[in-house]
Amino acid sequence: MHFSNDPMSLERLRQIEELYHSARERGAAFLADADPQLRREVEKLLAQDSESGGKLLDQCAADLLTGMRVSQVEAGSVLGPYKIEALLGEGGMGQVFRARDTRLDRTVAIKVMKEWSGRFEKESRAIAALNHPCICTLHDVGPNYLVMELIEGETLAARLKRGSLSIPQAIQFGAQIAEALAAAHAKGIIHRDLKPANVMLTKSGVKVLDFGLAKSVADPSLSVEGALMGTPAYMAPEQFEGKGADARTDIYALGLILRDMLAGKRDDLPEATPPSLVRVVKRCLEKDPEERWQSARDLKWELESIAVATASISSRSSRTPLFLALGLVLILAAALTYLFLRNPSPPQPIARLAVLLPEKSRVLSMALSPDGRALALVLVKDGRQQIWMRELGALEAAPLEGTDNALNPFWSPDGRALAFFADARLKKVDRSGGPVQTVCDAMAATGGAWSRNGDILIAGLYGMERVSSSGGIASRLPENAGLRGAYPYFLPDGEHFVATRNDGVWLGAMDSTQVRQIVPDVSNAQFMGPPAGSRIGALIFTRGSALMALPFDVKRLEPAGDVFAIAHEIVRGLGFYRMVAASNAGVLAYVAGQQGDWQFVWRDRAGRILGSLPDAGEVAMISPDGKSLAFHRAGDTWVMDFARALANRLTFGRTSQDPIWSPDGRYVAYAKAGLGIFRKLATGAGNEELLVASRTLAVPKSWSPDGNFLVYALIKPGTGADLMAISVNADRQPFPVVQANATADQGQFSPDGHWLAYTSNESGQAEIYVIPFPPAPGAKWMVSRGGGVQARWNRNGKELFYISSDSKMMSVAVATRPIFQSGTPHPLFQSDIVDTGIRNGPISWDIAPDGNRFLIISPNTSDTSALSVTLNWRPEAPK
Repeated sequence: MHFSNDPMSLERLRQIEELYHSARERGAAFLADADPQLRREVEKLLAQDSESGGKLLDQCAADLLTGMRVSQVEAGSVLGPYKIEALLGEGGMGQVFRARDTRLDRTVAIKVMKEWSGRFEKESRAIAALNHPCICTLHDVGPNYLVMELIEGETLAARLKRGSLSIPQAIQFGAQIAEALAAAHAKGIIHRDLKPANVMLTKSGVKVLDFGLAKSVADPSLSVEGALMGTPAYMAPEQFEGKGADARTDIYALGLILRDMLAGKRDDLPEATPPSLVRVVKRCLEKDPEERWQSARDLKWELESIAVATASISSRSSRTPLFLALGLVLILAAALTYLFLRNPSPPQPIARLAVLLPEKSRVLSMALSPDGRALALVLVKDGRQQIWMRELGALEAAPLEGTDNALNPFWSPDGRALAFFADARLKKVDRSGGPVQTVCDAMAATGGAWSRNGDILIAGLYGMERVSSSGGIASRLPENAGLRGAYPYFLPDGEHFVATRNDGVWLGAMDSTQVRQIVPDVSNAQFMGPPAGSRIGALIFTRGSALMALPFDVKRLEPAGDVFAIAHEIVRGLGFYRMVAASNAGVLAYVAGQQGDWQFVWRDRAGRILGSLPDAGEVAMISPDGKSLAFHRAGDTWVMDFARALANRLTFGRTSQDPIWSPDGRYVAYAKAGLGIFRKLATGAGNEELLVASRTLAVPKSWSPDGNFLVYALIKPGTGADLMAISVNADRQPFPVVQANATADQGQFSPDGHWLAYTSNESGQAEIYVIPFPPAPGAKWMVSRGGGVQARWNRNGKELFYISSDSKMMSVAVATRPIFQSGTPHPLFQSDIVDTGIRNGPISWDIAPDGNRFLIISPNTSDTSALSVTLNWRPEAPK
């Protein structure tokens, strides 16, 4: 079968292909009305298809659409609107031609494929998603060819035939290649065939070519797992073994290219190579992908840092003859000083200063940049909770937009970015501001740390999790012998970390199940690296309200001295958190002062304080008769009698949380992580009874007024929460109430039991919704406007309360019969409620049965006016 090489013939082939598919699906009778010549060609294909067992679709039909074999393309040929001008080169997968786009009157490069399949069509779409100055742009896709920008220059392979590159050139080109890879990896595209022949050197810099073997992480169908793909000389070990390729596979190839550029051939690095660059290349070439650089972006940053240092050294070297005499004089002077004084230069003196904070603001958490020059502060000001950035050399702090509801920030190792938790997600933002990016879902996370290899460690509900700083799905670390820690903090090696457990501060490692207790104190421990020339750093933690330090040997990974006090009164934050931040640059910052625990505060509808109760927990649940309070504190459930202000512990062992009352006030239900939901008599008598069995965290939220149904949040690791329910007095089989690709939580029954108010972030921010109960398809109303969490019903059923995004107590009139209706929300007062992990979790306030008094968990502290900052602090006990 032969077709001439013109656009009409290609169009005719497409018609044949379309008829062929339709005939296979609908039968040969479908061809009755088709063009006779087309019908004859399709009938031939159907006959051959029958003989081949149905394989013709993958072979002959695809060959027809090719329109022309590579061997038929030559100068003067026409491919659609493109006129071939000359052959530019040939590779294993096809030939590359210079051509003219007759529509746009521009010169392009066309790669005509030797073979074509659906895989290449998908890959071309993947390549088209890449738009970066260091990546060759894909303009168009034909039946068997790719149309790309024509790049003037020479390949790196051709350049290397003339010898090695200079160190600055190698670093520059390597950083640009890394930048191109970082852009591709951010789109989920892995190159897999990176080599000098696929790198073009142009006047404007590097262009990475030929993503023909590219692999899409998002679409595994773009590659055949286990197939050996790529150029053997530049394959990573895992490619030879037929294992899956990822970003680190490209990093290995870039390491080989860096070595080629520096050595001129595949050989050892020259002796003149700076040690920092040798370290970078060797880490690229680690056989184990886990030991390589984990992201191309971090590799780019390393190369750029070396470039700056190299340029500085080169600049100084060029001036050496001018200062040689002065240098000799200085050396002589130094020698004389040593001979006569024989005393080492004293370390920089410790300096202390106070850093003023914005007026009428309160600190929730804080983190110092690695260089010790900037403080990231989570402040509550005017009811708004967000990150403020304070450069120590600046006069005042400034808020970072897009960081509302943030908590527990931590820095990237290079100090350029800041990660934080907000709205059940891990997010990141540049130090100077800009768009906020979501890294991953992080339901109820209790802290994080960013390693120098590009991994982020998250302390989650079910243990430590790891996620790439570029984003993705978090994966569990090895069990770490049950180390479900909080507030992780990396040691200088980037592998070991310290984390808080309910029995002290422990040392763990990213790829080990071994853990070891360092101190028995429960504290958000941090680590300060050793000063230059030393291996003794310090574990910074709190003991009671005092700030303590433990000298620690970073080589032996063991204490190197006795614990000593740094400061004696440190303000307490949320949970185990104390207001402390440390930097490896020898800078400490903390909020000094006395502070009691959180307290339960009574307020009226105008926000006036009516009274308070000390030692608040993390949940507030008033009993149906209004006489008692159930709450969660320090891992156990407590019940308090308001009249006597006396709290009794209902559970023991630091295993229960999030209590709710049964409608008759006889029982309290609570959660136990990894076990399920239990209930126990509120008097504490008798044994607990299992209501819901669950290996993940199931948290009770509300009990229907008739006592028949219990609504609870089922926390899904890594993805959020769904609202579920059981029939308490029947089979207790769970059934879904709200299931969505979002977090649904804080469900609350209306007083008549026919409606459920809950929080969901399905719109991108947390809002209050109401649905009927049992749920009815399509019946849903959004009650809040501009953000809302923690809904509660007035017990008269005519009013709904919630907390706005700026922490105001909001009221909205509602009607529930014959259908649900809600009015316009209006604020009652500033609530002072802040994020204690509750914006998508436990409810930290309740309303009395009279509907006029609100019990709110509030910090027992005044606004913070200043921070104490210590400069040049050293990890050694004062003499």
